[in-house]
Amino acid sequence: MLLKLKYLLRAIILPDRLFLLSKTQKEKTLYLTFDDGPVPGVVERLLDLLDKYQVKVTFFILGSRAEKNPDLLHEIHKRAHTLANHSYSHPEFHKISHAEKMIEVEKTNLIIKQVTGESCTLFRAPQGRWDMHLIFALLLKKITAVHWSRDSMDFLKEPANKIADRFLKHPVKSGDIILFHDDHERCIDALDVLIPQWLAQGYSFSALENKHS
Repeated sequence: MLLKLKYLLRAIILPDRLFLLSKTQKEKTLYLTFDDGPVPGVVERLLDLLDKYQVKVTFFILGSRAEKNPDLLHEIHKRAHTLANHSYSHPEFHKISHAEKMIEVEKTNLIIKQVTGESCTLFRAPQGRWDMHLIFALLLKKITAVHWSRDSMDFLKEPANKIADRFLKHPVKSGDIILFHDDHERCIDALDVLIPQWLAQGYSFSALENKHS
């Protein structure tokens, strides 16, 4: 399914601004993204780590968690990171109706708007489960579907050094959109190893941008 999306949707049908798997490789830039937060006790430490290295990233937040922790949403926004949409309750998108999917998108966008005063135009489907109907419905709403080109696989709950070693054995490339989850501190420990190494290799970091009309 992902290969079809990458080579058919991305390369033939949809331009990068409508479906992102990776960004331009003209500059040595990496795009760190974090799914499933904000989780108290984790995001605060993560934000401090990002400040330590002066790195800006994209947080794909869950509306249900943001609703319970609006102060964390404020803090992410105040520190100039990008807030993006990862659904309201993280359902299995292949098991719910299209109407239910769009409700998940709209509820979370409303929460982001209420907290930050800004519109959100970036969405990542739970578990990266896409379908054509969803992608084109997002297109009509001027929302960009965002996947990833590198997966940290931190969902396997392995030690942080194993996550870091995997990236060192299989190096990143310019333009990679890298998936982490900020629902556990293992991402922080892994990135405290990886970020300085990537910086030493000449990479810079950037957040994805919400496009405001």
